[in-house]
Amino acid sequence: MLEFIWIIPLLPLIGFLVNTFAIRREREAGLVATGAVAGSFLFAVIMFFLLAALPVEERQVNVVLWEWINTGGFRVPFGLLFDPLSAVMILLVTGVGSLIHVYSIGYMHGDARPVRYFAYLNLFIFMMLILVMADNMLLLFLGWEGVGLCSFLLIGHWFDRSRVPPNLVPTNAAVKAFVVNRIGDAAILLAMAAIFSQFGSLNFFNVELGDTTLPGFIENAHTIAGKTFSIPGQTFFVTTGISFLLLIGVTGKSAQIPLFVWLPDAMAGPTPVSALIHAATMVTAGVYLIARTHEIFSPTTLNWVMWIGALTALIAGTASVAQWDIKRVLAYSTVSQLGFMIAAAGMGAFAVAIFHLLTHGVFKALLFLGSGSLIHGTHETQDMRKMGGLGKYMPITFATYIVGALALAGVFPLEGFWSKDEIIATAWSHGHFVIFAMLVIASLTTAFYMGRQIAIIFFGQQRDKSYHAHESGWLMTGPLLILMIGTVVGGVINLPGTHWLIDWLHPVMAEEAEPFNTTLAVITGVLAVVVVLASWWYYMRNAAKIKVGGKDPLYHYLGDIWEGMAEAWYFNEIYNATIARNYRRLSVFLARTFDPQGIDDMVNGVGRVLGRAASGVRTSQTGYVRTYAFVFLIGVIIVIGYLVLGL
Repeated sequence: MLEFIWIIPLLPLIGFLVNTFAIRREREAGLVATGAVAGSFLFAVIMFFLLAALPVEERQVNVVLWEWINTGGFRVPFGLLFDPLSAVMILLVTGVGSLIHVYSIGYMHGDARPVRYFAYLNLFIFMMLILVMADNMLLLFLGWEGVGLCSFLLIGHWFDRSRVPPNLVPTNAAVKAFVVNRIGDAAILLAMAAIFSQFGSLNFFNVELGDTTLPGFIENAHTIAGKTFSIPGQTFFVTTGISFLLLIGVTGKSAQIPLFVWLPDAMAGPTPVSALIHAATMVTAGVYLIARTHEIFSPTTLNWVMWIGALTALIAGTASVAQWDIKRVLAYSTVSQLGFMIAAAGMGAFAVAIFHLLTHGVFKALLFLGSGSLIHGTHETQDMRKMGGLGKYMPITFATYIVGALALAGVFPLEGFWSKDEIIATAWSHGHFVIFAMLVIASLTTAFYMGRQIAIIFFGQQRDKSYHAHESGWLMTGPLLILMIGTVVGGVINLPGTHWLIDWLHPVMAEEAEPFNTTLAVITGVLAVVVVLASWWYYMRNAAKIKVGGKDPLYHYLGDIWEGMAEAWYFNEIYNATIARNYRRLSVFLARTFDPQGIDDMVNGVGRVLGRAASGVRTSQTGYVRTYAFVFLIGVIIVIGYLVLGL
């Protein structure tokens, strides 16, 4: 049955096509879309257990559906790969995706374009499955671009709204995400060109295609070890060049420095979109890409990966501290947690990075859906200063959100504690003490802003009396309860002493579990609890100072530093001043000056010259025979003269 893995992505594709061409009503669209993804999840579970039943050395299934491209020496199959890494990614995408589809039926009720929304959501699931199941880089890139397109479409779902909280223009946010990601995508195209030039194939592993065996560049990465190329004044390893290009692509899709600025603005889309695309699945594609192609990453590039991840975790973590919009807090938090995953991959702990990817996908989906429930229950309120005391009005949302927040903060024994602790412990055991310190600080900022959020939203008194808060319906609270259970028990997949996930991924990663550092785990766990409680206590004590439209109580002590955190250290402003503004000026010059006066005048000038020449010739056409005879005589004289003089 493993030959039928193509059914997993096929079902969401069918859901997309049915909703696009046959469905016109909201209820049917939601049921079709949800049924397609739920069916994909159930089939993925069956395939997972079938794969687990195979001997360890046989847990890799390649299914070539057809030959996609065959031109010259360039041959690319449309083939799907099912191995331990793709299996866990598929379960995350379809499992969390199914719950978010159910949630969307309740959340999007009454929306102006529900059928389009569910069609795009199914298309996203299909493209994400293609990304994680592709057996070659070109097919992976098809899924990579596909999820980028779906992100653009879903961020801009409310394109008819001029503004959405917190003062975002949906169309601008969608374009920003699309354009920023194109930078990374261009680098991946260059990386693919370099891979093909070195290996003659884009396949990850050797695959039979007709009577030919296409080499896999991951299997044969050792053949270019030590091979170099030069640019003026410097020599690099080929693997460094290829992997650095892949890293640029990763910084775009997984929102790392310097290309992270699109993700917070992506919150302009509906909240379930934020949960699925911008927290649980799409933004983790960069982490998956590093894990899948880790054999090609040189030590030099991995060092860059580690530092970029740690810096992103720290900068985005501090930015989350000073946000007032509930989704924006979670958006910067997502960027920070992605930094943890990238840093782990940079330290060579690829399985640990995947562990945090899986746990984060569950508890961050819980938090985003919880924020959507709060927004829905408070009549579209996103500013936390307008909330307060919601715990007694929304008890299910309150309980589930608390669990998700504590998991994100790294509180024992929730799943976030186990995965985040392994990353921090890896930094310590590998001797990366500066990285260790950065990750610990980033982790403590996480605990702080979650304690702050809990106090401001759920405790005290409701500050804005213009709405009556109410609990969401079962279509929204049901997925929250399931995700809460996953958040509580999810850590068991890689508990110390068992390390089931690391063992499961061993055929792909060849990674061994490290000894559990009990002392470090206790210290980080206690610090997380202390910081959460201290933050909660501080904001409870200063609840009277939190006013609608006012400053945070800590602003009095931190001033400009707080403003810097609130503006994410002015990355957007720097880009606008140095890149966007100059790009617009260049565009205006080209459109208003160069194009009309340069291009248009040049083209029209040639036309005018030829027109005038034609007019001159036309005046010589008098119609008199004597004129033509005279011209003929002149011509004869010229020809005879040329012949005589030439002789």
